[in-house]
Amino acid sequence: MEPEGGGFVMLIWILILLLSAGAAVGLSFAFGPCETWWFVLRIPLLFLAAYFIWLILYALLFSVISLFINKKKPVTKAHHGMRWLMVETMQLILLAGRIRVHAEGLDRIDRTKPFLLIANHRSMIDPFLPLTLLKGTEIIYICKPEILKMPVAGSYAHICGFPFIDRENNRQALKTILRAVDILKEEQTAVGIFPEGTRNKTDAPLLPLHAGSFSIAKRANVPIVVAVNRGTEKAIRQFLWHGTKVSFKVIDVLSPEQIADLSTQEIAELVREKLETALA
Repeated sequence: MEPEGGGFVMLIWILILLLSAGAAVGLSFAFGPCETWWFVLRIPLLFLAAYFIWLILYALLFSVISLFINKKKPVTKAHHGMRWLMVETMQLILLAGRIRVHAEGLDRIDRTKPFLLIANHRSMIDPFLPLTLLKGTEIIYICKPEILKMPVAGSYAHICGFPFIDRENNRQALKTILRAVDILKEEQTAVGIFPEGTRNKTDAPLLPLHAGSFSIAKRANVPIVVAVNRGTEKAIRQFLWHGTKVSFKVIDVLSPEQIADLSTQEIAELVREKLETALA
């Protein structure tokens, strides 16, 4: 299954390719006669150079826009225009990075209602997959406070209304959890969280899951969508230079009725078992 929408991304992508091709041919003629072997060789070299220059220019424009975002100003509701730009740019990054996304099980999600999205965490591009695959569904991700300190990513996460959770500060963590509950109940928006709390850089399939993550679903009385990311850690290492296939698979949806009589620790153990089975 391909990402939804994508018209803007494809337009930008085709424009970059056309501009790169035009620049390569034009500069090749400008640099000398076309009868030599050097003429044939320099066209692809100039094309690659122009291609990367256009990508860099887009990245600079995207970064400059982030400078106008005031991260100190509280955001009570996501800025839809900025969210659209962020998600479209995520899809462009996947396309430019030669990252092919395969999705399964998206039809198991009832997208007419809010839900809590749970997945394993292997790479910084993990949030890119559901955000681009489910463009028609607004998903607010709960992030580590370190993300807010990042120059570009932090600005867009802030303006898009992503809550930041400090697990070392219990009072602040509870405040973030309650904010996530409000988002689900009042704004009817899906919430995504990685219960491992950080990227898994070990050989183990999963890090310990934070049981508190699952209290969001119990408090908001929403289903838990359990998903698995595969191959995303390789995509970063091979970015641009080697095509990578990654996958996002919804393996189960736990209804509010299924988790009503379970403690958050029992839910965490249940979800862990499902994730480990899917990753085996």
